[in-house]
Amino acid sequence: MNKKSSPDSNTTTSTVNDRGPRGDAKRLSGVNWWKTFFDDNWKRLGFDSIDPERTAAETDFLEKALDLSKDEKVLDLACGVGRHSLVLARRGFKHVVGLDFTQAYIKEAIAKAEDEDLAVEFVHGDMKDLPFADESFDAVFNIYTSFGYFADERDNEKVVKEIARVLKPGGRFLQDVVHRDYIVRHFQSRGWSEHDGEYLMEERSFDLATSRNECSWVYVGKQGRTEKPVSLRMYSLHELVAMFTRAGLEYKEAWGTWDFQPLTFDHFRQKLLAVKPK
Repeated sequence: MNKKSSPDSNTTTSTVNDRGPRGDAKRLSGVNWWKTFFDDNWKRLGFDSIDPERTAAETDFLEKALDLSKDEKVLDLACGVGRHSLVLARRGFKHVVGLDFTQAYIKEAIAKAEDEDLAVEFVHGDMKDLPFADESFDAVFNIYTSFGYFADERDNEKVVKEIARVLKPGGRFLQDVVHRDYIVRHFQSRGWSEHDGEYLMEERSFDLATSRNECSWVYVGKQGRTEKPVSLRMYSLHELVAMFTRAGLEYKEAWGTWDFQPLTFDHFRQKLLAVKPK
């Protein structure tokens, strides 16, 4: 595969212009962009382009950071096509559940699990209103910036409250999101990436007043040209820690990489561990 790559990001980007943070770009935050964004283009360029070795290394991190045992019940929140859920099931974890809003991704994950006869359940649902009883899970993970989608900040906070609700006392939560402090220091208003002859081009504007990254993503490739809006709320570490605290979770630690380097300003992503007190 001919793909420009970065070891710790969702998509890979090369800068072609940098105009810095702006607040005057076309506003996208009022659009429920996430309802239509996660289509076959994103599956092909965002999920299918990731090699199995990388997924295995990320799952190694999740096992260690969350101190998982194979008889615990684990929720992969915003699981996509089940990359990590399926690996956990292959490794002998007996009670893995994946939830995602995109029905097509859930159908694909179910088909893979059935084909391999894996003990994993996939559920179509809304992360703001989880279809699970209180104290159902020993651990929850929410990774690859599957957070900050909603225009109303109360909805983003509700996601964390739902996570706290479904965790058992002593349960662990691991979140992996883009690091706002890095974005502010290294903002790039345009970028592109290439995957097997297909291209993804991004036009970005960061709103300092709302901490939202307002983007237009243009796919050019096998299925022609498709443009999608993206509006993502980005967080500094202290904001997430405060949100966890309000939800009743106790922040424990943060890392900047999948090999447990302590978080610094130079890390594009941040991985946070929190615990629900007993």
